Amino acid sequence: MSELPVRGFLRALLHAGERIRSEAPGHSSIGDAIEALQEAAAVLTSAQSAVVLTVADRTLFLGSKPLPHSTLEFNGIVSAMGDRRIDSVTLVPPVEDQDLADLAAVIGGASHDLPVGGTVLLNERPLEGADLLPVPTSDLHRTYAASLEALRALANGGRLDTTRVAATVEGFVGNPGPAALMLSTVRNHDEATFYHSVNVCLLSLELGRALGIGGQVLRYLAAGALLHDLGSALVGETAHRKQGSLTGEDWSRVRLHPQEGAQAILAGGGPGVELAAAIALEHHARLDGQGYPDLGGRSLHPLSRIVAVADSYEAITSPRAHRPARPPGEALRILAEGSGTAFDGDVVSAFLHLMGSHPPGSLLRIGSGEVILVTGFDAGGPMRGLLVRDSQGRAVDSPEPLDFLEGQVVGELLAEDVDIDTAALVAASAW
Repeated sequence: MSELPVRGFLRALLHAGERIRSEAPGHSSIGDAIEALQEAAAVLTSAQSAVVLTVADRTLFLGSKPLPHSTLEFNGIVSAMGDRRIDSVTLVPPVEDQDLADLAAVIGGASHDLPVGGTVLLNERPLEGADLLPVPTSDLHRTYAASLEALRALANGGRLDTTRVAATVEGFVGNPGPAALMLSTVRNHDEATFYHSVNVCLLSLELGRALGIGGQVLRYLAAGALLHDLGSALVGETAHRKQGSLTGEDWSRVRLHPQEGAQAILAGGGPGVELAAAIALEHHARLDGQGYPDLGGRSLHPLSRIVAVADSYEAITSPRAHRPARPPGEALRILAEGSGTAFDGDVVSAFLHLMGSHPPGSLLRIGSGEVILVTGFDAGGPMRGLLVRDSQGRAVDSPEPLDFLEGQVVGELLAEDVDIDTAALVAASAW
């Protein structure tokens, strides 16, 4: 079984838990969410007598098979299961609505009463640890998950611990290269700010290295980039999730997040907080002062200029409820157009050189008709990728490594254009 039915179920479980936690009992949105969860459970269990989802070593398994994409995309559920001492969830079809509602309430933090018996069984997995397939978990993967957990704790009222933040990003600092750039394309719409912040941290680190930054300053850059959108997490993700265009009131709220984040960082104290606060305050201010907040003509800090470029690139290439994602190549063109006005020209030049004409994570069609997911490139040499659709347009079951040249590229695609789950491929490549 592919990860898609599992991801559909987990997404519905997450939504139902949120509705149960935030709405009054009996609210129509709760019923709609439970109905959607029941439909997702039916799809997941349609061909099996029981489906077992297991969490072990901070990894999600379907039966004995590890699920790399689902583990990253639904890190919140994986963490919640760990916090609530749930190591397995068994679904026995047909799964009853009330059992699913009880499960969603527990996962969402609205209840501590675990369902007993019925069609949803907890901690009754038929597999032991030795039965689970080995997971080649990378330091990048572990750090990504730890970073999400640190941001989630802060947004839930936790104290800012700069020592924990520094320790969290150390796994990124010690693992440079294309794999980090690939991992920066993993996203989750339901926790957009958290995933955006981790991705900006990865991009900023690689850009900082390209600009010759190292040592403790590079670590301060990483910590500041991870915390740059803390203000958005504190004021909520309403703007990210809102369908349609944002109103003036929405934008007013959005424009407050740099100050909110900077104040929270300074209040936390510790080494490097002044730099992290400057990054949080200035990442939307623009080089020409036309952004927000108004800095009164004060020059942007060099580290803020780096994070501003990484932040803009990640935002442009990420989908939002009020607008679709744009291809990486288009994002690079937008950054180039803003060089010297919105962004520092030297930083933009370094970023364009770092990412190449087709950044890792791009989907490209070549002249022979194949579709390739870019994984990296060597200066002056061929680009590296994974063949994900053949010349007849058929999906490749096991994507194969393929080198290709710039001259072979005839078009840049979005994942939805060709129905390719690029995030799953990217997550798997990081293991």
